[in-house]
Amino acid sequence: MHAVAAPLSALVVALLVYSGARAWQVAATALAAVTLHAALEVSRRRPVAGFAVASAAMLGLVLTPTPGWEPGALPSAVCFLVALWRTTAATGFRLRLAALLVSVGGIVLSGLVSWYRVDGAVPAWMPWATGTIGLGVVAAVWAAAIAATGRKARAARAEARRLAAAVSAERAHLRRDLHDVIAHSITVMVARVDAASVTTSDAGTGHELEDVADAGRDALGALRSMLTVLDAERPTPGKRPLTVAALPELVEAAATPLHRVTFTEAGARRPLTIGAELAVVRVVQEGITNALRHVRSPVAVEVRLDWRGPDVVVEVRDDGGDGVLDGGSPGTGLAGVRERVEAAQGSFTVARAAPGDGGWALAARLPAKGAP
Repeated sequence: MHAVAAPLSALVVALLVYSGARAWQVAATALAAVTLHAALEVSRRRPVAGFAVASAAMLGLVLTPTPGWEPGALPSAVCFLVALWRTTAATGFRLRLAALLVSVGGIVLSGLVSWYRVDGAVPAWMPWATGTIGLGVVAAVWAAAIAATGRKARAARAEARRLAAAVSAERAHLRRDLHDVIAHSITVMVARVDAASVTTSDAGTGHELEDVADAGRDALGALRSMLTVLDAERPTPGKRPLTVAALPELVEAAATPLHRVTFTEAGARRPLTIGAELAVVRVVQEGITNALRHVRSPVAVEVRLDWRGPDVVVEVRDDGGDGVLDGGSPGTGLAGVRERVEAAQGSFTVARAAPGDGGWALAARLPAKGAP
């Protein structure tokens, strides 16, 4: 703007001198041009102040009585439009409306002054036509600034939503990892301590072990309460902490004298996708955790893995034990497992292990690679 409009305005000032304008008129025009460029710089950081300075400079141009002169003919007058844009884009509704009214008022005043000064060499309709064009330009700049501000605001909101979704997904990963790993481990520990407290012959030791088990259940309840503040969005396959090959060891670690946990596998093991393998492990973890947490011991849990069909079928079944054990508030483990299985293009069911039986069975069918 400075490199183009300033030299052209200097040329206009030179033409005024050549046309016989008075010295003060030339000086007023030059001062207005310099002020407009200064207002352009002020409006970078202070849009309202820059617009006010630019408006004062335009008012000086309108009131300068130069024959045959239109204030809009000065190239530096474009600086006023830029100041109007910045003020409209950076302020609220009231200041935007005020800027528009000031601009329209300046155009109307310029048209009236031009019409009053018109001589016989210039048609009477010329000032009105010029004023109409000026009003159209001001309105277009004002509307375009509002539209650009709206686009930026929408883009900022979209970026905020994208960041919120990323944060939510990360929180969901944290929640699932805490639930699948830590909650499962604490449940197994509590079950083993319960078994030890029953089988020990020392009454004092048994009492201490019962206290440890109660503390573990309290810690598990607190953990589940904290997990509720983390969003549980649909998961995305990631790096798996366990594999199908680790299931026998996982099952063995959960077994105690009061919790008979067994593992059987039928058919030749075949490769799985990362999502399917992770889902198989989570089904087993969740099934064992629920059985140990919600079923009163002694309880028998059977984990089956069947590769004989086109898909791999994983099932975790308990016999109902000695009844239902109050394990605290329900968690979101089953919902998370279902989402993992469905994300891996599989199906998941939860049902009674047998009619009239108190046990439950978790079963998932997931696609496997290769022929059975």
